[in-house]
Amino acid sequence: MPNSLRLAALPALLVLLQAGLTGCGTIQEDRRAEALLAAANTHHEAVRWGYWEAVVELMHADARKDLDLTALKNVRVTGYEVVGPSEITPEGKSLRLARIDYVLQDEQRLKQVLDRQDWRWDDTRKVWLLHSGLPAF
Repeated sequence: MPNSLRLAALPALLVLLQAGLTGCGTIQEDRRAEALLAAANTHHEAVRWGYWEAVVELMHADARKDLDLTALKNVRVTGYEVVGPSEITPEGKSLRLARIDYVLQDEQRLKQVLDRQDWRWDDTRKVWLLHSGLPAF
């Protein structure tokens, strides 16, 4: 290929290379969004059915300190609804708000709590971890 053709093809090659690199960023963002959705759905189901050990597994180590799961034996969740959309920040954080209906079995009264969930991306483990802890039942 003559040098003049190589030079003419260079801008097109640079545009394609830049588009490919931009696409990689989008793919990573999509993967993070899918991973957040999977973690949040797992959290939702675990809370909804009272699988508290599974909820703890989704939590950051700092949020696990001083947990007493025995009090949660008295909690029966009857409803769980995510309120509003959640966005992922460039820093790898996402805030979600969930409305949780529950019954304390010893009182047999329906109660409700708004659970503000602070999810953060762990870049070393490549997972989302819950930093806000358990809902305040």
